[in-house]
Amino acid sequence: MEKQTRRAVLGTMGAALAGWAATGRCVPAGPVDLLGLPAPATARGARRRLLSVVSVGTRLVAVGDFGLILSSDDGGARWEQQPSPVAVMLTAAWFNDTLHGWAVGHDGIILATEDGGRHWQRQLDGRSINQQMLEAANAQLERARTKPPGKVPQELLDNLEDRVADAEAAVQAGPSRPLLGLRFVDAHTGFVVGSYGQLLHTTDAGRTWKYIGDRLNNDTGLHLNQITLAPSGALYIAAEGGTVFRSDDQGQHWTRIRVGYNGQLYGFVALNDGLLAYGFNGHLFRSDAQGQRWTALPSPTGKSLVQGMRLPDGRVLLASQSGELLLGDARAETFRRQASGNAELSGMTVMPGSNHVVTVGALGARATTLNLSPT
Repeated sequence: MEKQTRRAVLGTMGAALAGWAATGRCVPAGPVDLLGLPAPATARGARRRLLSVVSVGTRLVAVGDFGLILSSDDGGARWEQQPSPVAVMLTAAWFNDTLHGWAVGHDGIILATEDGGRHWQRQLDGRSINQQMLEAANAQLERARTKPPGKVPQELLDNLEDRVADAEAAVQAGPSRPLLGLRFVDAHTGFVVGSYGQLLHTTDAGRTWKYIGDRLNNDTGLHLNQITLAPSGALYIAAEGGTVFRSDDQGQHWTRIRVGYNGQLYGFVALNDGLLAYGFNGHLFRSDAQGQRWTALPSPTGKSLVQGMRLPDGRVLLASQSGELLLGDARAETFRRQASGNAELSGMTVMPGSNHVVTVGALGARATTLNLSPT
């Protein structure tokens, strides 16, 4: 998996340099640190690859390739590029209010804004994360080795030794592992998840971040794709291998749960009476028991579901990677297609108080009006 990530990083690096060259600026010679380059300016940002879009009051903020950050104040009709201090791909964004927000992405980058997305500052990158992960892996291995003989399975010791070796290699190689999702639970407390078991926590609005992935039962380093806060106050992480991690105490302790299949889970939607998990090839699972037990649901599509959200009336809207938008009832039992797949999607948001949906993906941003009338 590490080799695949490195190939992806090299591909992103080449694309970023091409983006810089297209602006007419000089491309630095020799090794290039995309964390040290600002995002290249472009007049075609709304047509570039975008991975996430969020509603910030009446404003939209979208992030994507080459560190691209865009904002729109007219529902997505026109977009304006905002300065970004890095040229790595940004994968997700989150806002606590109309001013304070964060974005995460490749090379372990975390950015923050205090003015609604007009200006962004770096809070953390993969260098610090790699070092924290190495220290945590060494501490885990040392604790396991000090236990009486026979108390720790040899397979677990082997996995912990592998994690130390992987962490040492990551420190030597430099930042490369992407962060994939984030969620703040209040103005100060937030969590970020990512590939290879990255889980970070802040209690001071991101001024400092602490790696807490060693609190998970995740000795094989499963990728963590998204984190959400349920109405009950529990935190849920969607991971690969059909795995869910749940915390009932603000991330201090976590329970590992299997939903009943071995593929990727990409995220959750909070329902009136439970939680919906969605993932690869359209897999859907609903839990009515605080995430302890999961039931597979009939899927409205065979395409991977990349984002879901609950509408104000309780119904569910899902987006597939192929571009489908699917509107479901409050229990996610029946769906009707609102838009056919015609472009690769990565994210969506619904403008407050409207049926105006903005999607982002491989071809940039697009505004769509849906029929959200009750069936």
